[in-house]
Amino acid sequence: MSINQHQFEQLTEMGISLWQQRSNEHASEAVNSQKPNTKISYLDIDLEALAKQQLFTDILLSTGLTIGEINKQGDHLDLGLFNWYFLANKDNVNSSHPANKIQWVEQQLFTPSIDEISKSPALKKQLWLLLGNQAQ
Repeated sequence: MSINQHQFEQLTEMGISLWQQRSNEHASEAVNSQKPNTKISYLDIDLEALAKQQLFTDILLSTGLTIGEINKQGDHLDLGLFNWYFLANKDNVNSSHPANKIQWVEQQLFTPSIDEISKSPALKKQLWLLLGNQAQ
């Protein structure tokens, strides 16, 4: 069962304990440990611009979320049960760069920008498959 951040806070206030995500530190360490020689940097997030992107709104619809249920938390979006990080792609030539891949690590989604995903059928397919697998 999916709940958003607001629902989680209400249940916590009522004294109902729930499973909680690990801190973002663990997920970042996991991604960094996969690519030890690559420094990971994240894109600045403009939630208003994202809301205008058709692919982003389609993703929200598929997860059962609305733009009002998403919280911008510094370098990522908090979607309730997972956090979404957009990786900066400073090396477009290097296809092994982590920003050219979509990864799921401990309830953390790491992707290139929505613009990059929307231009690549392979990245779109990878994202849809990953989100479909995580929803099961």
